[in-house]
Amino acid sequence: MDIKPIFLSLKQNKFLTILMVIQIAFTMGVLSSSVLVATDTLREWGMPSGIPHEDIIRISPEFFDETQDVGQALVKDIERVKNMPDVINIAPSNAVPFTAENMINVYLATTEDAQEYKTVVFHSDENIFDVLQLSLIEGRLLTASDVIKGESSATPENASQVMISQDMATVLFADQPAIGQTIWLAKNADPVQVVGIYSNFMVGERLNGRGKSYQSIIRPQVKWSQNQQPHYLIRVESGKGTGMMEDIIDTFYQERGRYINSSELLKRTQKRMYDGRGSRALTMLVISVVLLIITGLGMTGLTAFQVTQKRKQIGTRRALGAKKSDIMRYFLTENGIITLLGLSIGVLVTLMITFELSEQASQNFMNLSVLLLTGLVMWIVNILAVWFPAKRAANIAPAIVTRSA
Repeated sequence: MDIKPIFLSLKQNKFLTILMVIQIAFTMGVLSSSVLVATDTLREWGMPSGIPHEDIIRISPEFFDETQDVGQALVKDIERVKNMPDVINIAPSNAVPFTAENMINVYLATTEDAQEYKTVVFHSDENIFDVLQLSLIEGRLLTASDVIKGESSATPENASQVMISQDMATVLFADQPAIGQTIWLAKNADPVQVVGIYSNFMVGERLNGRGKSYQSIIRPQVKWSQNQQPHYLIRVESGKGTGMMEDIIDTFYQERGRYINSSELLKRTQKRMYDGRGSRALTMLVISVVLLIITGLGMTGLTAFQVTQKRKQIGTRRALGAKKSDIMRYFLTENGIITLLGLSIGVLVTLMITFELSEQASQNFMNLSVLLLTGLVMWIVNILAVWFPAKRAANIAPAIVTRSA
């Protein structure tokens, strides 16, 4: 088929053609970016947490009475909770799985140009492994004698031994042995020695959003102050968490001068971790679907307008022997050219948007398969949008050329 008449037609309707190309490009950019973010979020939802999060309760108490002894309260809290029926174990911690936001850089050297590795450090005692049901992969578990406890200002020393997650070991040492290695938790900090590797568990959104969901370190120390009191992680018998929540809260309220800032099952904490990005992805998808519909309607309107304008030309072509399929092919080819131009520009728009989102989240959202699939969906939608007005054009009778304007 000679496409020269198609280009002449597009040139005559230059404004509408450019408008449709821009609209397709913009829709492609927003739709592709939305699908890429949503796909990545859904993929992470399916990732294992690594812990029995349905049976772990998180309690975060805070003292408003500054005369109360936080250290004594810590000892009493642990004793009271351990004596409760159906409680398996309890551990104080400076951070909580799924919400651990105290992200730091860890180093393998102290030189100025030493490479940074993102991680989260959990400060807790030896019971954290039982509470989270972590498995020992290599080395040894931390013991009570490794744990440093005390009020922050009166306890300047820090634990010199740590355990790291399996993913953290891989990132830091690749295939090299990790046990006995030295790392630094800050450029000017004292070195610490790796004594064990434990099974992965999910830490929090800041690392999860960077594709580093399981990179963590556990340091055996429990420090506190009036302004910085530890959280409590409590593992209970399977299925008992919801029913025990109120009793556990009442147990913590036996200590005067404080309130419970937060209390929930880690199952709820995990869900909330995804709520932000899930809502953002859903909003972008809704906007994209609306844009897709508008683009389809716009393409339908443009084709219908051209059919109206070219009724006599179409009738003439039919009178000269053009078949219905020739007329439909003309409009579908015209639509294909406009769509191809729009999608080509749309790919560039997608790369720009995705690059910006990846920079903000420090995570690569690009997925070529998703990008190609999105382009195919837009192509199909545009074909369907043009199909019906093109079919109407094909049904124009040759006799129309004999009628007056």
